Amino acid sequence: MSVTKTFFGTMADGTEVELYTITNKSGASVSLQTLGGGIQAINVPDREGRLADVVLGFDEPQPYIIGDLGFQGLLVGRVANRIRDAKFTIDGIEYKLPSNQGTWTLHGGGRFSFTVWDVKETTENSVTFEKFSPDMEDGFPGNFTLTVKYTFTDENTLRLDYTVLSDKKTVANPTNHAYFNLSGNTADTIDNHYLKIDADFFTETDDNQLPTGELGKVKGTMMDFTEMHKIGDRIDEPFRAIIDGIGYDNNYCLNKAPRDFTEAAVLYEENSGRQLSVYTDLPGIQVYCGGWLAKEGNPGKANGAVTFRRGVALETQFYPDSVNLSDKFPFTYIQPNEEFKTTTEFRFTVK
Repeated sequence: MSVTKTFFGTMADGTEVELYTITNKSGASVSLQTLGGGIQAINVPDREGRLADVVLGFDEPQPYIIGDLGFQGLLVGRVANRIRDAKFTIDGIEYKLPSNQGTWTLHGGGRFSFTVWDVKETTENSVTFEKFSPDMEDGFPGNFTLTVKYTFTDENTLRLDYTVLSDKKTVANPTNHAYFNLSGNTADTIDNHYLKIDADFFTETDDNQLPTGELGKVKGTMMDFTEMHKIGDRIDEPFRAIIDGIGYDNNYCLNKAPRDFTEAAVLYEENSGRQLSVYTDLPGIQVYCGGWLAKEGNPGKANGAVTFRRGVALETQFYPDSVNLSDKFPFTYIQPNEEFKTTTEFRFTVK
């Protein structure tokens, strides 16, 4: 195992972005950038042992900070997903946030994803990133530190250990926004990938895909991935929780106790034999197939342009808008000077 550090590029203001690549004994590797503490590449083998990059992204830093390009591979904080009306209340105090999408807050306003993180530590198989956010930055209470340790193993597992610490009671829902395409083929969309999700329910949403506080049953609907099938089989079927032409962008409520560490989802691509199993101790997973991305004209790496349905994001998380629905959804407040930890693993295999 080894970690190498290289220069990735420069932001418009002159800030340099570095790339840290962890390589295991078989030659598989993960490349992590200081911009957004993000995943820039994951090279893992197919059934013939051929390596290919299985996450979408770009060959330089600047496109990563364009919101319309989808937060490719970036860490998200303080709170991932949507917050209704860009506000929430803790102990009777209302906190107002940036309205960076419609009338709501998306991915905490984007600051954590679109700025450069500090590298706290490296080992032979890990890189630890850290981001500090002062009290009331973007409206969130507490001097807040998010630390994320990436560890890559010889078994081709990428582990993300998140640690949150604040000096005030606050909220947090960090995740990673990588988009996976396991094919290694620049022309393939996500439609022919097989997906299974261990969830019998999803969070019902309104016309803006903001949670209503109710749960819907997946059985008998196009939302049902309890048995593995192709993502494209039903993605364009009309359904109340789907915006026409966009497809899946929905939170699934996992069949487990909220903090048990279990398998949440399995993604499989038949031609390459690559399989990804997602493990988490969080109660939900957002499945987003890039339906809001442009159908052509976007940049991308050698493994293909970042365009409509080219990849699927599997974002482990608390349910969207849990900060306003903590009486209905499983949620954990961050208590003053008490660490909150959560772990996600992306386990790559072949079959």
